[in-house]
Amino acid sequence: MKIVCFLLKLVLKILLLPVAFLLRFLCFIWSLLMQLSLWVLSPVMLFVLGCGIYSDVRASWTDVFLLTLIEMGLFAAAVGEGGIMELMERLCERVEDVLTISVQEGFDGYSVYERLL
Repeated sequence: MKIVCFLLKLVLKILLLPVAFLLRFLCFIWSLLMQLSLWVLSPVMLFVLGCGIYSDVRASWTDVFLLTLIEMGLFAAAVGEGGIMELMERLCERVEDVLTISVQEGFDGYSVYERLL
């Protein structure tokens, strides 16, 4: 029975290894894209904020409303990128936890399933 458990763990690790590499690569690429997009989004957000303040001083309320919506959308995009990055890193950690199951631990499908969640 111990040999069967060992073989099941080995098969699981072999199947999850390419997934772990792919997830780490996607995390790296997403991190780079997030850094680059924030370099682009932050000056745009400052410009929109400045235009909103100017429109507020001129009492052009329709423009203030539209610029506020644009600013909120840009902020939501920045926060959403961070949330996606956090989820991807958490998923990578879970897959790596499953890959580092030691041979001494008991193998049952439920504990491996819990590690993936």
